[in-house]
Formats: sequence, structure tokens, C-alpha cells
Amino acid sequence: MAKHFSDADCMALVARSPAAVAVHDKAAWLDLFARDYRVEDPVGSPAHVCADEMVDQSTDDVLGPFYDTFIAPYAISFHVDRDGVRGLHVMRDVTIEISMSPRVTVHVPVHLLYELIDQSGELKIRRLAAHWELRPMLKQQMSAGWPFFIVGFASASRMLRHLGVAGLLGFMRALSSVGDAGKARIGHFVRCYNSGDEHGLRALFARPDIEIAFCDEGPALCIKRLAAQGGELRLTKVLAAGDTVTATLEWRDNRAVRRGVALFTLDRSALAITDLTVYWDRTRQA
Repeated sequence: MAKHFSDADCMALVARSPAAVAVHDKAAWLDLFARDYRVEDPVGSPAHVCADEMVDQSTDDVLGPFYDTFIAPYAISFHVDRDGVRGLHVMRDVTIEISMSPRVTVHVPVHLLYELIDQSGELKIRRLAAHWELRPMLKQQMSAGWPFFIVGFASASRMLRHLGVAGLLGFMRALSSVGDAGKARIGHFVRCYNSGDEHGLRALFARPDIEIAFCDEGPALCIKRLAAQGGELRLTKVLAAGDTVTATLEWRDNRAVRRGVALFTLDRSALAITDLTVYWDRTRQA
């Protein structure tokens, strides 16, 4: 019989990741991942993958170079605003503070999705998807003036040494995403939802029969039920990464206020919404 893991179990595992990063414990961080794993950081760049047929490799073979490139050289701290749990998925709404040198520190708004699995009775991270925007982070670095060039050169050199030319070019692919057009599409979604416009909502989705994981209890909603849900949505901290838009979400009616993170997946060519999942804050607010 499969073991049941509680929300607290999931949160306890996820909390071990920033703890290991803060003290630069590479072995502890690598040990959090399943035998077959996928790390997308940032979403939109090529994933670091260990597939089923590669499980004879140690975690260090693929994730070790990632750690040595993006974690080991820096002082990194996580400032957590909220956590949402759906089954074995955890969504963290955070700002990551990265001290790249004494003169260059960046604060990166991130939505971190951890997809966990039961591996022989133990929770492990199967997929880590870090939704953040590369371009604003680079602009923060550049605002530091001449120290940016030292940091930038060192960062590029590390990527070439640990990940190769393909890794450097792949990382820069994160500059391409659904961008402002995708964000505008999600803004339209909010306006249609708040006005109960079923026809308008239906036009935004790729399929009329789509099921939307809006509630954290009970069945997924069809578009008709979503339009009739009621209440008012407000989105902040809207981030476009790859084919996704994530947003910090607040829903309210005359009885309650709830907060969480919404994850929209879009078809990049048509900007139609192909998937929507909401991860509500574990602490309900009345």
C-alpha cells in the first residue's frame, strides 16, 4: 500500500532545499531529488534531466554542474510569502536574494513549483520548475555599474566550464517567453472571470471541454462552472517564463479572502490557455 504523505510532510521536504542552499551543503541538496528528476531553472531554458534509462548515473552527474554553476558561488536566501499544496505538488511564492559579489545583489521574484513523488516510501523531488524572468534579473545586475562586468564575466566563464557552450546558449533561451502578450491574455482572463463572462472565458481557452483546477477540494471546474464561481480575482507579481504565466492571486467575496498562486500554460502561437491550476495558500483567511 502506498504511503500517505500529508501537506506538512511535503512542506518539510521542500523546506530542506533552501536550507541546504543557504549553507552550501551540496550533498544534502542533491539528496532531495528522485532517481529520475527534471529541473527547469528558469522555466523556458532546457531542463536538467535524469530520465528512467539514466538512473544508473548519480544525481551529481547532471545536477552537480548545475549546482556548481548557479548555487555554489553565491550567498542565496529565500524570502517566502506563501506556500500552496495540491496533493504532492508544492508551489512557493518567494523572492530569492542572491549576493553575487560584495557590490552586486539581486532580488528575484519567483514562483517555485516542486512536484514530489513517493520513492520507496520516502518523499523526493521529481520536478522542480522555477518560474522567474531572466531579463529583469540581468537589468538588476547591470544597474550595479562596472562591478556587473566582473560578475557577468565570471558567471559566463562558470557556465562554459560546467555546462559548455550549449548550456550557456540554452540558459539564454529563457529570454524568450510568452512575454507581455501572454500577461495581457491573463489580464483578459481576470476581467472575464470578474464579470462572469462565460463566452469571453471560453474564447481564451484552447479547448471548450477543458477542466480547470481552480478549487483545492472537489472536482475540477468546467468553463461554465468557472464563470459562475463568483467572487473577484486580483493578480499581482505576474511572471512570464517559457510557455507559462504565473501570478500571485487574491480571491475575495463578501465572506472570505483567499490567496495563492495561479499557473497558466499557454499555446505560444495562439496564446490560448491550455491549462490552469491554482495553488491556494495553506492558511485560509476569513
